[in-house]
Amino acid sequence: MTAMHDIKGQFAELQKKYTEYLPKVDPALVDDLLLRQAENPSVEPMYMVEVFTRPGLDTESVRRYIIEKTGMSPAIYDDGTHYVTNQKLSIEALKEISDSEDVLEVTGEYTGGLGGYGASHEHIHRRPRNVQEAAGQERAGQPARQAAEPAARGSNGIKIAAFTAAGIIGALVIAGAIISGGMPPNANIDAAPPVQSAPGLVHGYVSGPGGLPAVGTTVIAAGQTTAYHANVFVSVNGQYFIDLPADEYVIIAAYPDGTNKIVTGFAVGEGSDHQLDFSY
Repeated sequence: MTAMHDIKGQFAELQKKYTEYLPKVDPALVDDLLLRQAENPSVEPMYMVEVFTRPGLDTESVRRYIIEKTGMSPAIYDDGTHYVTNQKLSIEALKEISDSEDVLEVTGEYTGGLGGYGASHEHIHRRPRNVQEAAGQERAGQPARQAAEPAARGSNGIKIAAFTAAGIIGALVIAGAIISGGMPPNANIDAAPPVQSAPGLVHGYVSGPGGLPAVGTTVIAAGQTTAYHANVFVSVNGQYFIDLPADEYVIIAAYPDGTNKIVTGFAVGEGSDHQLDFSY
């Protein structure tokens, strides 16, 4: 019994340390990250990190900051108060996020490490309860919208319309970047050392509600044995294309509404051609 009391006491003390040093971070995320780092200290695992912020921030500035820090462009939800990024994660990075005055809460889910862990299951982003309460207090002047949200979630027609609107916005952003001679804003590549062999091509169709093209969805690929990862937007016709070095990948379709479809252990060979479709 003494040993069990000691274990419980040590666990309670650990939880107190989490609250003291990482007060805004979900303890389950800290536990998972520490366990994976203990199992393989040389690997920085990949997580789908969700950061909930106070309202009123400049979303474009926040987006640029996240890209600068992680090399990945975030998906942004809930009027610019919910940022989702698939990124390498460390305790130091969590500490930096938690220390920001603009951050209310940080959660996350493991999506695959560069050492071959593999993602566990599909994940739908849900706003934590205490963040809902905080946001509700700061948005007390918007009762009509809050009342309308449950009905919108229950209506397939409205959901399709929302996807269509998001797709149109995404298409305009992509078109503007291409016309100006730039890269699409959400096309990010974190290159490993120069690839000597021919890359493999992964492409496919990503459908949203009702089978329509899920324009604005991000497709993310994370290599399991190299430091290579990339993410690209789905185009106006629902297609995506990624050139990847030979490796085994976790590939994620991150939809505009926060829903994810995850494929693990996807092998890409040298000079290969793979079709991988995603359905909402």
